Amino acid sequence: MKKIILSIAFALATSGLFAQAFSDGANLLSVGFGLPPGQNVTQQYDPYKNFIDYKFYNYGTVVLKYEHGFHKYFGCGLNLEYSNSSANYKYADAVTSTNLFQRTISSNILGMYVRMNGHFPIGNNFDIYGGFGLGYLYTIDKYKDTNPTASTNSQQNSKVLDFNFQATLGLRYMIKPGFGLFGEIGYATTLCQLGFAFKF
Repeated sequence: MKKIILSIAFALATSGLFAQAFSDGANLLSVGFGLPPGQNVTQQYDPYKNFIDYKFYNYGTVVLKYEHGFHKYFGCGLNLEYSNSSANYKYADAVTSTNLFQRTISSNILGMYVRMNGHFPIGNNFDIYGGFGLGYLYTIDKYKDTNPTASTNSQQNSKVLDFNFQATLGLRYMIKPGFGLFGEIGYATTLCQLGFAFKF
């Protein structure tokens, strides 16, 4: 009887060592949402902040991540992030300085990154990780202007592809072996991310 109890105790103890929240060969798919917007989203609106009735809107960032574990403490993967922002402001006519016109700028931003993460798994539930990503931000801006003489009086589009990077720290909690929650903070298209993680 004593041998059976010891065998069960040993099995439980060792299962916690091998069924970890992150491991060599693990595949993780994460889906989440982030707020507030990061500097790489807001900085393009900085030149307009001193205009009359300036207002900025951001509708959050949707994130999709995939990572494969190449080692117990290291993984590599891909991140996709999408954010939508807009701003509007008023400015005076350059000739009369009395008439006010309104300009609206709307931006769709798609981030694509190759990501490398270092992990510190704690048992089969917790995984503390930090990582660095290199990639591109693809931004589509749409302009509208009520000034009939402005170059943007009809809708115009501009497209920009910029090299970019991100660096974040995160915590993952696995509720079940294949399902959990994650949270991240750091420099990205959003300062804070929360969402669901699927391990397979």
